[in-house]
Amino acid sequence: MVFIMNKIKSIIIMSILFASIFMILSPVSAATYHVYQGDDIEVIIEAASAGDTIYVHAGIYSTNGTITVNADNISIIGDSPFNTIIDATSSGGDGFCSLKKYITIKNITVRNAPGYGILMDQENVGGNWVGGEYATIENCITHSNGFTDGANGILVTDYATVKNCLSYNNGSDGIGDNSHSTFINCTSVGNVYDGFYSDDGGTKVINCIAVGNGDNGFDIEDEYDPSEVIYCNAWNNPWGNYDETPAGTGSISVDPKFVDGIDTFYLSPNSPCVDKGSTSSAALGLYQGFTTRTDGIWDKGTVDMGFHYASSRGPPSSLPVDKILKILKENQE
Repeated sequence: MVFIMNKIKSIIIMSILFASIFMILSPVSAATYHVYQGDDIEVIIEAASAGDTIYVHAGIYSTNGTITVNADNISIIGDSPFNTIIDATSSGGDGFCSLKKYITIKNITVRNAPGYGILMDQENVGGNWVGGEYATIENCITHSNGFTDGANGILVTDYATVKNCLSYNNGSDGIGDNSHSTFINCTSVGNVYDGFYSDDGGTKVINCIAVGNGDNGFDIEDEYDPSEVIYCNAWNNPWGNYDETPAGTGSISVDPKFVDGIDTFYLSPNSPCVDKGSTSSAALGLYQGFTTRTDGIWDKGTVDMGFHYASSRGPPSSLPVDKILKILKENQE
């Protein structure tokens, strides 16, 4: 009897040990949150755990402090940069800030922050600068930030991707990084200093437009590793259109022919930036539902330079204009 009881105890103890090990080794499931206008966006995002996704739905969100992302691998996704807006006027600092890795911010506008619109920051740990690496900032707009602190619209650190973003009228540079990031299909206009800035090198700038910034269009350093600026357009930047890293393959310096150029930066259909990018729009995910042009036609074929707006107008017709007119005339008879 004693033997049987001891055996049962052993089985129970082993079961508890295995369960404990399983709990330790099994990752906590990532959570999904939905934020609506009227919710406390700061509290929800700052409480998120690694792997979580936060969907921020249409609305204007006024913040009382910097929205700080406190865990790695957090995704913050808006409905659209034209209806999901962070107004950081009262933040006292930045719009978004994070020292964590693999942060994604997508489909959001950040405006009026005294500091940075979006900041992936670093800290000195044992003599090494770490934090904020591998961020993805996509389909975002930052404007009118940084006039108190002299800060960028977007500043990322190492190995980030900033894709299809628009940054204008900010108090320092439009879009900048520390090193080894990729800026692709972005537009930077009317910022106090540079349109695009990179500190240490290894940065790639592709299909971007820099116009009317206070200093340089593209101030892309190559101090430690070579950088490149290809298929870009820099125009009317008084200190120089291309500084440090010269204009590379496909890059030009001509008027992009913005139709507004104040609050919106659509290209006229005959802009020199149309069909002048590095690859196809489909390869970059900028074909279906995206346009750079005032007529709203989707960007079909070779990608246009610069920021792409959402559009429901559909792809260009494959029929010639005279054929379309003939069909319309026949239908009216």
